[in-house]
Amino acid sequence: MSSALMKRLLSSIILIPVVFGMIWWGGWAFGIFLAVCIGIAFAEWVNLAAHAVTSTTKRAAIFVIGFLYLALAFYNMADIRLNFPDGAFWILTLFLCIWSSDTLAYIFGKNIGGPKMTPTVSPNKTWSGYAGALLGPAITLSLCMEFFSAEDAPPLPITFVAGAILGIVGQSGDLLISFTKRKAGLKDTGNLIPGHGGILDRIDALLLVIPVFYAYLTIINMP
Repeated sequence: MSSALMKRLLSSIILIPVVFGMIWWGGWAFGIFLAVCIGIAFAEWVNLAAHAVTSTTKRAAIFVIGFLYLALAFYNMADIRLNFPDGAFWILTLFLCIWSSDTLAYIFGKNIGGPKMTPTVSPNKTWSGYAGALLGPAITLSLCMEFFSAEDAPPLPITFVAGAILGIVGQSGDLLISFTKRKAGLKDTGNLIPGHGGILDRIDALLLVIPVFYAYLTIINMP
């Protein structure tokens, strides 16, 4: 096993229980956790923008867009956890959808391969991996809704499609950060997490997905 892969595994072993613990605990601990994450993520975004563009006006615009982009996502996540019925369950479901998307994208891309999706933006992404990225959250959301959610959950086909949409949005968020890094000439958004890079490297897909997931939960919880 390579040292890089070992770093990724060790970081994941440490971080996943911490993240799950903060989500489940909720309250002030979850609030502080989100505040720290958004602060670091915004600092990484500012660094990306500083490397990507030279115009002061464009930088300022990107700073504002990035702040609103991050603030909306984290606000939606906080609102789900604190104000939605079974908020902790929904946040954990969201994370499982993102992780299953990444996992099946890797498995499909590695074993099936095929044409590249966006070789100039993200050279390793393939269309087979993209299919896995959609199938992962579609299956995960369907299973969570079918076996762990309320009896009045949406029909399975609707849930499956909703999960696939989360996969599409997540891949778009991933490509957005990849494009920005390439424009900035940077490999990673930061070096906070050994083997993974920065916070934005880990939550690039999550940021765009959160508002969409929030809208989905709002619709299915309507009286």
